[in-house]
Amino acid sequence: MAELATAPSHATDHAADHDHGSHVRTYIRVFISLAVLTAIEYFYAFIFKDAFLSLVLGLMTWALIKAALVGLYFMHVKYEGRWVYFMLIPAGFLATVLVCALLPDMALQPSNEELTSGSDDDDSMISTPPPMIQSPAASKAEPVHSPK
Repeated sequence: MAELATAPSHATDHAADHDHGSHVRTYIRVFISLAVLTAIEYFYAFIFKDAFLSLVLGLMTWALIKAALVGLYFMHVKYEGRWVYFMLIPAGFLATVLVCALLPDMALQPSNEELTSGSDDDDSMISTPPPMIQSPAASKAEPVHSPK
C-alpha cells in the first residue's frame, strides 16, 4: 500500500523535472533569438546609416519584436489568460495618449537663434538679468565718518 502512495508522487516529480527542463530550453532559445536579433539590429543600423527614415522604422520594428519576445516569455504573458489584455490594452492606449500629449512640448521647442533674434518689442520671451549691486567695499565712494 505504501508503494502505491509513493508511485504517483515519483511520477509527478519526474513530470515536474521534465517540465522544468523544457522551460529552461525555451528560455535559452529566446535568449539566443534576442542575441541574434541584436546582431541583426547592429548590422541593419550599419547598412542604413544614411537613410534616416528607413533606419528608424527598421530599428523600431526589430525593437518591437524583441520586446514582444521578452514580454511573452520572460514576463510570462504568453501563459496568462485573456484577462491580461484587459490591462495591457488600456495601458498601451494611455501610454500613446501621454506621448502624443507631450510631443508638442518636446518637439516644438524654440531654438536658441529664435530666442536671440527676437524683436525689441517682444521682451516677454527673454528677460535680461538685473544689474549687479555692488557692495559698499567695492564702490569708489569714500566711507562716511562719524564725528568724534
